[in-house]
Amino acid sequence: MHIAVSYNKFGTSKSGGARESLLTLLKGVAEQKDITVDVYQTPPVDDPPETNFEYSIHERELHEIPKLTWMNQVFTRRQWGRYLKKQLTPDHELLITQNALAPVSVQIAAEFEIPSLFFVRSMALTGYEKYDPSCNYLSNFVNTDIGGRIQYHFLWKNFQEYKRAAQLATYTIANSEFTAGLIDELFDVEGPIINPPIELEEYRVEYNPNGFITMVNPRAAYKGADIFLDIADEMPDEEFLLVGPISSSEIKSWAQQAQNVRHWEWCDDMREAYSVTKLVVVPSRWEEPFGRVPAEAMVSGIPCVVSDRGGLPDVVGETGVIVDDIESVKYWKDAINHALTNTNEDAQKNRVIQYSAEQQVRSLTEIIDDAQDL
Repeated sequence: MHIAVSYNKFGTSKSGGARESLLTLLKGVAEQKDITVDVYQTPPVDDPPETNFEYSIHERELHEIPKLTWMNQVFTRRQWGRYLKKQLTPDHELLITQNALAPVSVQIAAEFEIPSLFFVRSMALTGYEKYDPSCNYLSNFVNTDIGGRIQYHFLWKNFQEYKRAAQLATYTIANSEFTAGLIDELFDVEGPIINPPIELEEYRVEYNPNGFITMVNPRAAYKGADIFLDIADEMPDEEFLLVGPISSSEIKSWAQQAQNVRHWEWCDDMREAYSVTKLVVVPSRWEEPFGRVPAEAMVSGIPCVVSDRGGLPDVVGETGVIVDDIESVKYWKDAINHALTNTNEDAQKNRVIQYSAEQQVRSLTEIIDDAQDL
């Protein structure tokens, strides 16, 4: 089976979870099917992945407009559409795409009558937080931020391009119940869900009841690192651990001065962090599309306390503790104390099986078979 992948970070080192999810899924499919892949991406290609399938990477540099997010998306997609139209052929039996290049990739695939899978990892790229399709032009213009007003035509057009692609794709695939709900609400599209696949054995450790209260990925304020440090200040008898880089110099300094907080700038193997953790806190202010960190922790039965944002409540379900008033340190303290004394380790381990790579690959393989039969 000959697959085209249109994704700008397939062979790029600074790529994040979207690349890892896609690679895990493709490797799983390759165990079931004989596949070859043509990858179309923007440079750099500085980290070509090791795979169990043959692939070739085709690079195309795009001219960008710095600091103008919505204009830039529209502008670069026009360039990408012209490029991809020259690359796709009838020999491609399927196109898989995600992130900013996806809308035009779906469009070109449709012109070639190639089935397409549009993976939606985050709805933030659509601009839905700044543009409400249920409101009229003036209301949207008044209610958006200054950047949205300056680029209003492109904000609107960007949203419409994502909507059209979601409706045009053979399958528009959400990464969580939360994302699927937004796609249905904003684009009137109901599609399958494939969660970010978790290789369970890569995170499994023996639970450490004497470990740290841990937060992973504290890089910015929207992740709630300051909330975590406020909690640490209010719980001086507990030991806390931050794992990952911190962009804010103020928060980084705060963490360094806190007597009961340690900071690991980096962790290559997350089992090292989870093996010294007795509870995971995810105090995100942002509407997380999924919630990979609590899912990883649940593999080992580590209690999780998460904010009521995005897909986090869906991930932990009744096995975790969910905090509604995320700015209230008291609520977090109460939730942490409750989780430490009332956790159900077996329930967490059983729940996280649904996010396993094996199950997600099985779902994707079924979708691919269905797409080819349409």
